[in-house]
Amino acid sequence: MFVKKKKNRSGTTSVVTVSKCNGKSNYVKTLGSSSDASEIENLYQHGKKWLSAYLGARDMFAEHTREQEEKQVTERLLGNIENILLNGTQLT
Repeated sequence: MFVKKKKNRSGTTSVVTVSKCNGKSNYVKTLGSSSDASEIENLYQHGKKWLSAYLGARDMFAEHTREQEEKQVTERLLGNIENILLNGTQLT
């Protein structure tokens, strides 16, 4: 499976995901169409991400970035805690 930019008769370009089986192309999903080059590139990148998620592929760089962001958020949250009150033992 792959992502393809397909020219239309109207002059726009469609971005689709394609599966080839026995020499025939089958469109799996149409991601959108546009005549703006930057929008087409955005659709193409979105299609690549969708395809990797659809196939179950994992991007180790994206996972590492997500883990780093989670670590920074956790450290920031714990760094903002000033004190902890233990009032539960005094309630009985």
